Amino acid sequence: MPGFIIKKTAGMILVLFGATFLTYAMILLAPGDAAREIAVARYGGEAQLDQATVAWIRQKEGLDQPFLIQYGRWLFHVVQLDFGYSLVEEAKVDKLICTRFAKTFELAAVAILFALAVALPLGTLAGLRQGSWMDSASISLSVLGLSIPNFWLGLLLITFFSVHFHWLPSFGTGTWQHLIMPALTLGTSITAYIARLLRLSVIQSLASDHVLALRARGTDSFKVLSKHVVKNTLIPLVTIVGLEFGLILEGAVITEVVFSWPGLGSLMVDAICNRDYPLIQGVVLFTGAIFVLINFVVDLICSALDPRIGLK
Repeated sequence: MPGFIIKKTAGMILVLFGATFLTYAMILLAPGDAAREIAVARYGGEAQLDQATVAWIRQKEGLDQPFLIQYGRWLFHVVQLDFGYSLVEEAKVDKLICTRFAKTFELAAVAILFALAVALPLGTLAGLRQGSWMDSASISLSVLGLSIPNFWLGLLLITFFSVHFHWLPSFGTGTWQHLIMPALTLGTSITAYIARLLRLSVIQSLASDHVLALRARGTDSFKVLSKHVVKNTLIPLVTIVGLEFGLILEGAVITEVVFSWPGLGSLMVDAICNRDYPLIQGVVLFTGAIFVLINFVVDLICSALDPRIGLK
C-alpha cells in the first residue's frame, strides 16, 4: 500500500505539471495581445482603451517577461498554495474555483444519479435476456444516446420544454427545475455507456465457468445472481462511473455554456476568452487533481471488491 500511494502521488505530480506547462504555453503562444484582451475584458470595448492602459497591464501583470519566468513565478506561488488573483475579475482564483465547483458538483451528482437509475435496470435486464426484444431495445437506446451530441440535445430540450411548453427554465440556476435539462443532457450519454457496459458484464458473468457450475448444481438462481453475477459486474461499473464522474467534474463545457450554468466549464471558457492566465492555470490544476484523485479512489474500491487485483 505505501508503495502504491507513493507511485500514485508521483504520477499525479507529473500529470499536473505537464498539463499546466502545456496549457500555459498554448495560451501564451495564442495569437493576439494578451494585455489588450485583459484590458478589454476588464474596462470595456476597444474605443475606451489607450496604449498607456495596455502597457500598464502588461508591466503590472508581468506579461512582458519570458514564458519560463512567468511560468516559474506562478509555480513558485502554487507550491505555497497561493493561486494568485484573476487578471480580469481581480478576485482570488481559489475562491472563484470553489464557488463554481460547487455548482458543477451539483450538476454532476444529479446527472450520475439519473444515469444509474436508468442504466442499472436497463443493462441488467438486457444482459439477463440476451437476444430478446428487451436486449434489442437496450442496444438501440444505447446507440441513440451515444450518437446524440450534447449541444444538440440541450438545444432540443430547450426548444420543447422551455419554448413550446414553458415547463422548465431554459438557463441559469436557483431552483431544482433549473437542474433537470442540464442533468438530462449530461446523463443521456453516461446512461448509454453504463447500460452497454453492464449488459456486456452480465453476459460474461453468466457465461463464466464458476457460474455455469453453480447453475448446473441447481443453486438458486437469485443466489447466483446476487452473490456472483452482481459482484462480478461491480468492478467495471465502479470504474466507468468514477471516470464519467471525473470527466463531468472537470467541466461539462458545452452543457454549461448552452444552459448558462455557472460551473467550472463556463468559468474556463470565460478565462480562455479573456486570456486570464492565473485563472486558466488554476482551473487546469484543480480539475487535473480531482480527476487523479477519483482514479485513486476507484483503484482502492476495485481492490476492496477483488483482492486479486492488488495495489502494487
